[in-house]
Amino acid sequence: MNQRQPEPPVDPLINTETPVDWAVVEEAAADVGCLAFHRNLEKEEMKMSGKSILGKSLKKAAKKKPKRKEPLWKGPEVDGVTQSMLSTFLVCRERFRVKYIEGLQPVDTFNHRIEFGNMWHLCEEIIAAHPDGVMFKFGKQDGLTQYAQKLCKRYPLQQEQIEKWYNVCKVQFSIHIAYWKKNGDKKQSKSLIQEGVFDVPYELPSGRIVRLRGKWDDVVLEGKGKNACIRLGEHKTKSDIKEDQMQRQLTFDLQTMIYLIALQIYAKITSPDTIFFATTPITGVNYNVVRRPLSGGKGSIRQHKPTKAKPRGESTEDFYKRLGVIIAEEPESFFMRWRVEVSQSDIDKFKREFLNPILEQLCDWYEHIERVHDSSLLFDGKVMGTDTHWRTPFGIYNVLAEGGSTDVDEYLNTGSTVGLERTDSLFEELR
Repeated sequence: MNQRQPEPPVDPLINTETPVDWAVVEEAAADVGCLAFHRNLEKEEMKMSGKSILGKSLKKAAKKKPKRKEPLWKGPEVDGVTQSMLSTFLVCRERFRVKYIEGLQPVDTFNHRIEFGNMWHLCEEIIAAHPDGVMFKFGKQDGLTQYAQKLCKRYPLQQEQIEKWYNVCKVQFSIHIAYWKKNGDKKQSKSLIQEGVFDVPYELPSGRIVRLRGKWDDVVLEGKGKNACIRLGEHKTKSDIKEDQMQRQLTFDLQTMIYLIALQIYAKITSPDTIFFATTPITGVNYNVVRRPLSGGKGSIRQHKPTKAKPRGESTEDFYKRLGVIIAEEPESFFMRWRVEVSQSDIDKFKREFLNPILEQLCDWYEHIERVHDSSLLFDGKVMGTDTHWRTPFGIYNVLAEGGSTDVDEYLNTGSTVGLERTDSLFEELR
């Protein structure tokens, strides 16, 4: 009987024969305390003139700038607009005005949802810089550690939270790389743009030119010759992933569609040395979604406290090793990738049904705001243009703003009335 030949050595992977690859998990969890070590070395540097960090932070927060005489934001035609600004404008115009016209924002604090996403994006960027597949090693000088150290200096009172999410990212990203090396798309691709900031002119039906601004995660070229295409790459970290719903919504998703439209414009105005942008079709988006652990649902565990049996409790290293095992046992629940095709008709529909009308309204609204310098007159019915401005009340529920879907989405997308019925009466709740 022939003996089975061993497979050639490969990078640590998660496979069906070994559900949990301990090499990956243990390596990722081995030095989880290194950030605290570097952080302590910088402790003295973070003190200035003998004053405590707390005293410095409170003093900084106490400084108030005088009331702004001119708008901070010069409007969509001068300064431009991002998808996050449009999102705020859609939710509440008065809150939008306070944030972007008066320039009033909450005191800067560490937000683990945003910064975990930033850490993950940084790791993706580093990996993309190594097309040969060489994996960088986490250590004292890697980009992730340096970024986390900067966060510790920026938010000295929230260093424990920073260290926590730094360690989560380090453990999870190592397993993520191993998983996709085995299960990833084998299509030949080349990264064209990484973390690319864009600022492109967008002409409205009225003739106004609005500046669309943002930052692409990734733009890749797939295939060769006649089969070549350009695709937008998006990386998202979420605590809750509704896979089917997210895929259905991408062809009318605020950020995805604005970024694809901006990419089309960029392709037309790009320099001659990258002329292939103008001749290669942009066919859709590659969506890379990562479930953020310790946020409810799968992967939400707590460090074991000391007990009589284990008076020392669970060490930091063992805690993150246990987290790594949970992720490695069910990687498909934490790492997802979708190829979503977006047609020109999808883009034209998004422009016609949302982007053009909301940008025209934004321009009209800004012109009104410029005329009314006294904010107390914004809600005066005698002042022309006040019907374009309002403050959204509490007590409303918008399922779309909560990341959900509605019963008529399929009808709006395809015109299908399956599952719907026409009614002949209103105000049923009042009977």
